[in-house]
Amino acid sequence: MLRLMEVLLYTSDMKRMRAFYEREIGLRHDTAGASWTSYPTGGALLALRPVTSGRSPYAEVTFATEDLDSALRMLAEHGVKMTGQIKTQGWGRLARLVDPEGNALAIAQPTQPIPMGDGLRLGSAVVHTRDLAAAKAFYHHALGLKILVDSPWWVEFEAGPATLALRPRAVSGDEKEGPGLSFGFRMKDLMDWAEEARERGLHFATAPRDEEWGVFADTNDPDGNEVRFYEPSDEPSVEEELAEDFDDEGAPHQSAIRKPLKKASKASSMVAIKPQYRSKPKPTRKRPSATTTRVSSVRGGGPERTRATPKRTGDEKKTKTKPAIGRLRKAERRTLARKKTAVASASKRKPVKRAATRKTKRGRSR
Repeated sequence: MLRLMEVLLYTSDMKRMRAFYEREIGLRHDTAGASWTSYPTGGALLALRPVTSGRSPYAEVTFATEDLDSALRMLAEHGVKMTGQIKTQGWGRLARLVDPEGNALAIAQPTQPIPMGDGLRLGSAVVHTRDLAAAKAFYHHALGLKILVDSPWWVEFEAGPATLALRPRAVSGDEKEGPGLSFGFRMKDLMDWAEEARERGLHFATAPRDEEWGVFADTNDPDGNEVRFYEPSDEPSVEEELAEDFDDEGAPHQSAIRKPLKKASKASSMVAIKPQYRSKPKPTRKRPSATTTRVSSVRGGGPERTRATPKRTGDEKKTKTKPAIGRLRKAERRTLARKKTAVASASKRKPVKRAATRKTKRGRSR
């Protein structure tokens, strides 16, 4: 895995740049000379080096790796080529390349540990790009950096103690605005530090101000490189998260271990009540009975510009009459038979019919 090792500033005025970073910002160097000056910080190393004749000042970002050959093979698989040959020096090996925007990059395999400082912490290097998608694909797939933040205006990669970020920049015609590379110092108590820096003569291009993600301020060094100072907002501690109120204060999350038992009920105990994630379904409307029908509405039958409201001809709540089946049906048949027998017997007992019957019997006897 690659990690951000160094931000190297090539300058045409070493004396002026050293005065800016040492007096106004307050960095302490570990090596100082006419051809090389380095400032170890809590994140990445910041170094100054004179630019070759005929070239404008620029910045270069260096990544460290434990196996330079494997890193170069991975880059070759993605079509990335080196600019020159691998250089071997007393401190290690170095290979240079450029990103899709033309920014200078380097991959080094140091033989000695990288010194770390206890002062300001260089926490991020920012690449200003005109094509954010192409730059993100290069740093993520070709260099193999892990994405930490992915948004349309800020893409941040994990690169060891310091991070690498991509940021879109405005383009006006054929001229590009803003620097290709910038870097930022991460610190605590930025407001207090800014007051002390003003007394040392540091001029801020953007006054310290508080945003949602933290406090930040910007300045520019003598070569025009953008330098940012930022204080991220503190993340809430575990105690603060636990002290936050629950969303539903009305629902109890715990109950007594023992509850009053009802007669003939099983013993039970419950320590916690599980939350009800599913709400009860709404009661559905009962299906109307077979006798319930709708009356078709007649256009013009109601008030003006309205239609008659449909009405129902039956009562949906009335008791349904079930047909007689089984024993009820047999009892019904017996009752009907008895009724017929009783009617016939009552008919025979009428006086008229009894007299007629007697006459018939006497005639037959004669």
